[in-house]
Amino acid sequence: MKWLKRAAYCLVALVALSIPAYWWLLVESHRAPAGSHAIDIAEVRRLAAALPGVGPQRIRVETVAQLSAPRVVVVAGDGWQRIDLSVSSYELVYRDHVAVVDTGFEATIAKSMGATTFDSAAYARMRGALARATLIVATHEHPDHVAGLLAQPELKRLLAVARLTREQVAVIKANLQTDAFAALHLRPSIFDGYRPLDYERYHAIAPGVVLIKAPGHTPGSQMVYVRRADGEEFLFLGDVAWTMCNVEAGREKARLVTWLIGEDRGKVREELAALNRLHAAEPGINMMPGHDGEAIAALVEQGLLGKGF
Repeated sequence: MKWLKRAAYCLVALVALSIPAYWWLLVESHRAPAGSHAIDIAEVRRLAAALPGVGPQRIRVETVAQLSAPRVVVVAGDGWQRIDLSVSSYELVYRDHVAVVDTGFEATIAKSMGATTFDSAAYARMRGALARATLIVATHEHPDHVAGLLAQPELKRLLAVARLTREQVAVIKANLQTDAFAALHLRPSIFDGYRPLDYERYHAIAPGVVLIKAPGHTPGSQMVYVRRADGEEFLFLGDVAWTMCNVEAGREKARLVTWLIGEDRGKVREELAALNRLHAAEPGINMMPGHDGEAIAALVEQGLLGKGF
């Protein structure tokens, strides 16, 4: 029975090796050093008032789909219960025009990305918002945030009001023939003549609206600060944080996930630490993570977000 003893030794060795591998890939996370990243909220607020005009009167949300993943994927070291991850678009309603932050994706890409539900009526309303928008911005260049724009038949016209950044355009052009974007059948020439936005740290893009560079999740990742006309403040985090748990716990996604999606885990960790400090110092700022349906529902319940465009 020597083979049985050897098999037992091998099994013990595999288990011993699997424990550190599990910890390294799905659990490990640590705080970024203090001061490694900071958000100068005073400067952001100054810029929000720098352009003439008043901020949006209302903000509305349209959730076009739901994804699903184990919690340990979303927050390193969490459990294996599954969590719904909403795919949403936001409409900033000014007195005489609207702007759109993130555009979700259309049905084909939703299916390819494993969406558990897709709301065609919500997507149609989002399309209507794009048609009347005078400004369109994206928190980053992943399909579930920008493909709703790229799928529109009048894309050339919409690009005239879409302020995509230099980094976002570069990544989109490089990936149009691969992965989820391939379903759109677009060529890089769609951006011929397009002048992308290029800025260093902060950029006032509209009355009450400031873009904040946050590379890490993607090269073109950015956060969007919005101060409504009544002074209520919002910070759209994009996928720096998928949920508020990332911010509150200061824990990023599991290393396995960041490796698979090509995220710079160190930069995201530093940005989460900055958001954690900001949340503690400025609890009145309504943070909107990239896929947190519970956070959306809470703000709708409080009357701070309108449900549906």
